[in-house]
Amino acid sequence: RVLVLLLALCSTVNAVEIVTANERAPRNTVFDNGIDVYGRDVRCRACHAILNALNAQLVPKISKALTGAREYGAFDAMIEDALQSTCRLSGTWHDASTRKACEQLMELHEDAVGAAYHKWIKRGGGVESQPRKTFGRMAGEPNYDPVGWNWNWEVCGKAMEGACKQQLAMHQLSEFDDDDDDASETEQRKYRSEPKPAKGELIDGMLKVTAGTFHEVAVRQNDVDVLVYTGYPRKDKWLHFYLASALGGVREMFQGNATAKGAFEIAYVDATHNDVPPPYGNDIEKPTVALFAKGSKNWPRYMTDLNEGKLTPYEILNFIISTSGNVQTVRHANWLILNTPDSVLYRKVFDDNEEL
Repeated sequence: RVLVLLLALCSTVNAVEIVTANERAPRNTVFDNGIDVYGRDVRCRACHAILNALNAQLVPKISKALTGAREYGAFDAMIEDALQSTCRLSGTWHDASTRKACEQLMELHEDAVGAAYHKWIKRGGGVESQPRKTFGRMAGEPNYDPVGWNWNWEVCGKAMEGACKQQLAMHQLSEFDDDDDDASETEQRKYRSEPKPAKGELIDGMLKVTAGTFHEVAVRQNDVDVLVYTGYPRKDKWLHFYLASALGGVREMFQGNATAKGAFEIAYVDATHNDVPPPYGNDIEKPTVALFAKGSKNWPRYMTDLNEGKLTPYEILNFIISTSGNVQTVRHANWLILNTPDSVLYRKVFDDNEEL
């Protein structure tokens, strides 16, 4: 008994140490797979660092030049000078992997990046407009971008030919500003993640996902529908129990079909120990169920009413049918509704009259 108690205590201590260590981790942890908390690889991180560094240097100069007399070709020289020193600026130089990726990207795409700045000027960039509120931008901070302009898409998506994958490049650059070296300690966000789970590891009948593997599982697999449950089991254990029972049951149904299981997955993130950052996570500490559908990973479909977790497999399947664009997923979900026994399809583990 003493030995069992000691082993139990050791396991608890180790679990706490993992979480505590992650709370003290750098604000933008790069995990063992080379992906950071936003799902960016080194090329995408370098492209964002390039843009942040160049914009800090060029935007004020261009804006100032636009307000006064300027000689023909003045912008050409201004932009060319900035591009030549891009990888020697503090935002791109201090990290060796970022610096190396910066040099490789600029060697290939320097002209295209310069063209993006000229395009920005022609579209009306550099003229201060009404301040706007965006994620990562202080309220009232000046805005110099023309309407509809997205630096991330124009440079990291197009000019640098996919330095950031489409799912990331379509978001505004300001959504990735948490790793800004100039941010004050109170403004910096630190993200936690449990260690990477074993391949195929399950928890409560669902595929276990952490902050460090979220992008890899839910977003990067563009041809797979992934239903993600982000839960807070310590806050409401019964909601979690009810919801996990229904979701785990539906996952088991899909796993029974060789074709369907390759196109669909149900994953679980324990938000008690994992912080999934924007653009795919949020700061609202409440459970969510969202489908990251095939072909449209940038627009997850959220289940609007979790009904305190009191959902049946039938309701989960209906949600999948109404939100998935994957023919295989929809076809199999319909087949399950027609062929699953009512005792399983409409099972209510939350019903007081049902024996658990």
